[in-house]
Amino acid sequence: MRFDLEALNWDEKPRRVELGKSVSEYVKKDIADKTVLDFGCGTGLVSLNFCGLAKDILGVDLSDKMVEIYNQKAKKLKCNAKAIKEDVNNVNSKFDVIVASMVFHHVENIEEMLKILSEKLNVNGKLFIADLYIEDGSFHDKGNDDVFHFGFDKDSFNSKYFELLNFEEIYQIQKHKKFPTYIWELKVV
Repeated sequence: MRFDLEALNWDEKPRRVELGKSVSEYVKKDIADKTVLDFGCGTGLVSLNFCGLAKDILGVDLSDKMVEIYNQKAKKLKCNAKAIKEDVNNVNSKFDVIVASMVFHHVENIEEMLKILSEKLNVNGKLFIADLYIEDGSFHDKGNDDVFHFGFDKDSFNSKYFELLNFEEIYQIQKHKKFPTYIWELKVV
C-alpha cells in the first residue's frame, strides 16, 4: 500500500503538518470531553492535537505503518489516543465527533460513507471533513490510482444523513500551484 511506504516520512512535509494544525484548530471548539473518531488518521497530524482536550480518541486507518507511527506518537505524548488498522465500517463504537482530513477524495461512494459515519455518531454528533476544493487532477503527483474525486464543492456532502453547518477555506496547500482546502462542518440528523 502506498501509504505504508510513505508513512515514515509523512510528517516531514511542512504542508501536511500545517494542514493538520489548521484542521485541528477549527475542530477544537467541539472537542472538550468528547469522544473522537479520526477516520483515515494517518500519523495523527489532526487528532493528536486533541490530547488533553478530548475524552477519548480513536484513530482508524488502513495503513499498518500509519497506525504504528500514530500509536508511537500517542504513547510519547501520553495521550488518551490509540489507532487501529480497520475498515471504519467495522468500528462498533459511537462517537461525539468524527474528523476526516484529506480522506474523502479516496472514498469511492460518498453517500454510502456518509451513511456509515452517521451511524457511528451519537445524537447531535458532528462530522468534520477537510478536503480539497475541486481541482484539475494534478494534486497527486504520484498518480491517481487510489483517487476517486478531484476535490469537492460546497454541496458535495449534501445528504439525508447530515445538515451542513459551515463551509470555509482553512488552508492552501502549496505544490506546483495552490490547492484550496476547505472544511465542511456537518451535524448528524
